[in-house]
Amino acid sequence: MMRKVITICLLCMIAIMTSAQEKKPFHCELYNEEYKVYFVLNLYEKNVIVPGQEVFGELDGFLGSKQCTQVWAIASSKINSDNNAEIVLINNFGSEDLVATLTYNKDNTYTYEFKEGSTLKFPVNRKWQKIPKKLVFKKKE
Repeated sequence: MMRKVITICLLCMIAIMTSAQEKKPFHCELYNEEYKVYFVLNLYEKNVIVPGQEVFGELDGFLGSKQCTQVWAIASSKINSDNNAEIVLINNFGSEDLVATLTYNKDNTYTYEFKEGSTLKFPVNRKWQKIPKKLVFKKKE
C-alpha cells in the first residue's frame, strides 16, 4: 500500500514539473513539404551551427532547401510574444537580406510571412525557386 502511495506521489510530481517547464516554440526544426524547405531554429540560446558552414559561427538558426546546399542564415531575431518572432535572414553570400515574421499557430504549425527586403529563393535545377511571401511549416518530429 505504501509503495502505491509513493508511486502516485512521484507520478504527480513529474506531471507538475513537466507542465511547469518553460515552453520554447522557437527551438525546433520546421519543414514545408511542398517547397522542400526547412528551418533549424534556436531563437533563445542562438547556438545553431550551419552544417558545412561553420565559419558563420553560432546563429539564431537558418533556412535551407532539401534541393540545394544554399542557406539563408538568421542573422538576428526578436521574440515579440510567446507565439511570434521577427527574423532577419541573409543569404550565404551576404548579398541579399530580408525581414520576416514567424508565428506559432494554435494548430501546432508555423507561419512564415515576408515583410520586406529581397525575394527568398533557392537555386533548384538551374532555376530560381521563389518561396511565397506566406508559407506554413510543420514541426519536424
